[in-house]
Amino acid sequence: MASPPPALIHPIPDSQLTWVFGLLEHLEDRGGREDGYKIARDLSFKFADLLKVMKAAEILGLVTTPAGDVVLEPLGRAFLAADVNQRKRIIRGQLNQHSLFSYFVRLLRGQEDRALSKEVVLEHLAMLLPDERPERMFATMVGWGRFAELFGYNKDADRFYLDEEADKP
Repeated sequence: MASPPPALIHPIPDSQLTWVFGLLEHLEDRGGREDGYKIARDLSFKFADLLKVMKAAEILGLVTTPAGDVVLEPLGRAFLAADVNQRKRIIRGQLNQHSLFSYFVRLLRGQEDRALSKEVVLEHLAMLLPDERPERMFATMVGWGRFAELFGYNKDADRFYLDEEADKP
């Protein structure tokens, strides 16, 4: 299996994509840039929770965070202007470039049925990211992957699988 060594896999923050999208809309309404503490106050977020949302948006290339500000990037603006299918493609493209997601895409593509049990995925997460909570990372990864039509998870069958859309550009 040609997977990168664990040191090259990066975690993702425990943040829902809907919160990321809300942050983008908030920034757009305010000219594309605002202080993080002001955003937390305006949106009634604990700053620690907002940091997770900001980090998720930054990982996805939608914002940058210079000197405590949050700045809407061109990709973030393109995302906001896009329809739902284009939004899914944008996020899928960004996820495919992230080490954690690309690792699991390669792993799933190596399976005959392009699926793994949750237990196996949790074992990989625990090995790859020993300082993270595997269950939480799994839930976040599934949530982001479902939105992007990259991954799916069937709880009844206990199958984490590669979505058919994952092979489309």
